[in-house]
Amino acid sequence: MQISSKLNVLALIIIVMMLSSVVTAEVVPATKRLIPKPIEIENHDTLFDLTKANWLIGSQTDKLGLLEYLEELGLKLRTERLAKNAYFGTVEDLKEITELKEALDKVPENPEGYYLEVTENRLTVIGRTEVGAFYGIQTLRQLTDQNQDTVTVVGTKITDYPVIRYRAFTDDVSRGPIPTLEYMKLIVKTMSSFKLNMYSPYMELHVLEGIRGKEETISTKDYKELVQYAKKYHVEVVPSLQTFGHSTVFLSLKDYQHLGNLPANSSQLDPTNPAVYKFLEEQISKWTALTDSEFINISGDETWEIGQGNSGLQALQIGAPQVFLDHIVKVMEIVKKNGKIPLFWGDMVLEHPELIAQLPSEAIILNWHYGDASSMPKRLGTFESRGKTQWAAPGIDNWLRIFPFYQSSNTNVAEFARIGVKYGIEGLFTTSWDDDGENLFGNNWYGLVFASEAAWRGGDTSTGGFNQRFDQAVFGEKLGIVEALMKLSTCNYYTYKNYFKNSNALFLQNPFQNLEIYEMVGNANMLLLMEKQVLNVVDNVTVKRNSHMLRTLGYAARKNGTFGRKILLTKEVIDTVTELEGSDQTEELLELAQKLYAFEREVNDIYKEFEELYLEENKPSFINVLKERYFNLRASLFSMANELEGASYSDTVPSPIGLGLPISPRKK
Repeated sequence: MQISSKLNVLALIIIVMMLSSVVTAEVVPATKRLIPKPIEIENHDTLFDLTKANWLIGSQTDKLGLLEYLEELGLKLRTERLAKNAYFGTVEDLKEITELKEALDKVPENPEGYYLEVTENRLTVIGRTEVGAFYGIQTLRQLTDQNQDTVTVVGTKITDYPVIRYRAFTDDVSRGPIPTLEYMKLIVKTMSSFKLNMYSPYMELHVLEGIRGKEETISTKDYKELVQYAKKYHVEVVPSLQTFGHSTVFLSLKDYQHLGNLPANSSQLDPTNPAVYKFLEEQISKWTALTDSEFINISGDETWEIGQGNSGLQALQIGAPQVFLDHIVKVMEIVKKNGKIPLFWGDMVLEHPELIAQLPSEAIILNWHYGDASSMPKRLGTFESRGKTQWAAPGIDNWLRIFPFYQSSNTNVAEFARIGVKYGIEGLFTTSWDDDGENLFGNNWYGLVFASEAAWRGGDTSTGGFNQRFDQAVFGEKLGIVEALMKLSTCNYYTYKNYFKNSNALFLQNPFQNLEIYEMVGNANMLLLMEKQVLNVVDNVTVKRNSHMLRTLGYAARKNGTFGRKILLTKEVIDTVTELEGSDQTEELLELAQKLYAFEREVNDIYKEFEELYLEENKPSFINVLKERYFNLRASLFSMANELEGASYSDTVPSPIGLGLPISPRKK
């Protein structure tokens, strides 16, 4: 009996040990759950019970980040007169706390640096300044697990600070989508949680308040409110105004045509017209007054029209490069008069290095490049060797695509940061562009988060290591979402040919105007497979945080699937009609017509989903332009279905050309 009891006790001990080991194995260590990955980090095999935290907070430290963190977890801030076991504040605020002396000595000197330590008995977050303390809380959020009634923080010791001072993300709000104020706030708050500190909406002149109607522009009231909101999250809002080229829409407006370089259809402001500078001074003064940032981006990129029109006449006398420089310097003088530092895109000056010495010393070059790393040393070295301040400006390769091409852009972003640090860059100005107006910002979140790590660590990151941490850091657990994201990105190999034959353009193209869509048949099944695999994840997952990052992924998968079905149906129609030409099998034409009618309805459904997502993010002003594009595709499908249905009542199958179809390559 005693032996039996001892065996039972022993068995119970073994079971408890096994359960304990399972629990321990399920805890994801700090090194596998943080983005941006800290500069120095150690794992501790402990957990801190956050429900028992009794906080000592620096009297002057802003508690917003801490309060929001606790609120998300359903916890209240407890500061009772008990022994303290959780500390939060700045070095200045906590310097008199004896038990923190050792921790205080470990806080980096960097103004954005922080020290974070989690043991079983104590939690410590100390920032060099308010910003560092805020960033410590953002890291703490990713270290926290909540399961039923337990809230625990994973043990660790972290010393952290950014390698690159200015970590910016710019959003194109000029080619169609104009985000609502609430969505821009969401962008800013999400940026701050991953330690990005600069948001710069790119505004061409036609989207500025007063130029067009309210729904077609950004109001100064909204912009000012955004600036104040962003300040709470340590994000500065930097105006990006286009002050030279890329002005086609603006100069098409009746009241502003006189500012154009050409008599009509001009894309560039006229640098010989004094009225241009009066207008720019009014706008620069207005928008710089709305922000505390010391910077304004005056753009000035891709001025392809400079050798034509009025600027072309001036170029005959002094040369096109000097015309560009004279204009950009005049605009910079306006910026300086308004107490700001000018940023500008460096592409035009990079082509004419002889101009660099004439640039004002205050000017900061945004050295943009969206390709591979081979040319980066030369383009960075051109400015660095002449003593100029520059920021690297990579891009997330989202333009003109159903979904961004992250396999390409991750390398671009990380390498530009890494090589840029060697050439003394002070900022990483990551860009997203909406060239055709169809980009949903929801597809950009992964790229924004990757840019945050590249900027924080100075390019010391890789897609593989980043992806291993992505789900845990962003959503709170490993769910397979990052694998789904990569599959969506891979679809670009099957849907994109070049800038003009891009994913969106080919998706919307009439499939029967030539054999271009037909010839993509080898890609169709991969798109269908990707659609199925992605939807199996994103349609069946619930996340603990950042659910807004999932809103557009199902749509992107379904649109790629629709593209695949479009390719297969195009081939079936063209091959069948070609093969049956002259036969009496006209009933098969009716079957094809029915398939086209059904597919037209599918395109309509995918548009409705797109419109719903678009309006969650943006003002409605551009939606009719987008709706027309989808309508044109639907019309081409419906028209061909009508042709086939009509032909099905004939005695013989007409020729493909007679029905408006190309001849199948299969015909010998």
